[in-house]
Amino acid sequence: MGAAVLDGGKAIPEADPEVSEAIDFANYYARALDLAESELADVQMAPLGTVLITPPWNFPIAIPCGGVLAGLMAGNTVIIKPAPEAVLVAWEMCKALWEAGIPKEALQFVPTTDDEVGRSLVTDGRINAVILTGAHSTGRMFLGWKPDLRLLAETSGKNSLIISGMADHDQAIKDLVKSAFGHNGQKCSAASLAVLEAEVYDNPAFLRQLRDATASLHVGSAWELSSKVTPIIREPGAELARGLTQLDEGESWLLEPKMVDGNPNLWSPGIKLGVKRGSWYHQNECFGPHLAGQNRGGQRLHQPGHDRGDCATPAVWRLEEVGLWGWLQSGWPRIMC
Repeated sequence: MGAAVLDGGKAIPEADPEVSEAIDFANYYARALDLAESELADVQMAPLGTVLITPPWNFPIAIPCGGVLAGLMAGNTVIIKPAPEAVLVAWEMCKALWEAGIPKEALQFVPTTDDEVGRSLVTDGRINAVILTGAHSTGRMFLGWKPDLRLLAETSGKNSLIISGMADHDQAIKDLVKSAFGHNGQKCSAASLAVLEAEVYDNPAFLRQLRDATASLHVGSAWELSSKVTPIIREPGAELARGLTQLDEGESWLLEPKMVDGNPNLWSPGIKLGVKRGSWYHQNECFGPHLAGQNRGGQRLHQPGHDRGDCATPAVWRLEEVGLWGWLQSGWPRIMC
């Protein structure tokens, strides 16, 4: 966990569950191997050969461990190429696995830069498969480099949280703030759009409570145990900088994000309202401490996140089963995000 704090700026409450998840992966793949030996004994299986693991920096413990153990369980030689931002975490994980008895010949640690060196590793003919967790654009880039690449990819999308008028508003706001700003919004599962039924969106008390809950999050160093929002992995790139500093037509700040203590990597969380469907923010993943609301008026709710092929499935908060499906399928006349 200390390496995750040092490398990725993860707060301890964010890093700690990753350790538990890594343990769960180990137990899961051990049991999966037992299943293969018993219930699938009549199925012929063969390893792929050499599998390259290319994990992300935002979950530097659990996701690399899961990919490594999956490849090893299936009988492959595994090479892990850690994200350049999280090399130390991957190194500590590999040392733990080697100490547990996994041979270094079966698990090899190969840190590289994300340039022509990394590309040569991904496209090397001796690599039989690549496991990627990362940006949608990265997966397409890999396939652009090598169209016949055997790529097993989990990629990002734009996530929404749907809250109906039947929701417990206190609990819904708690969950929304946690989802949007946990690990500073640097998760593919972070709720960057709040999809609100009209009576929720138009409720000043709800918006005020959402603003106050977000503003109360302590912003500071990952080494401060009280910090809920910690430094982002790097200075904001073009997309995140635009999301944090600019408003498009019709948008307004419910809570304006600010750089803290002159540190370009440390930003207070922000919330903007009035984001239009099809707008720049609606179509782009900013990957930072940022939440948006969008007013769709009478438009049918069919893809709350965005209208691209990599749209992530929205989460639905506190809807009765009948009300949920009737609402989603009929497209009630006033749906607000």
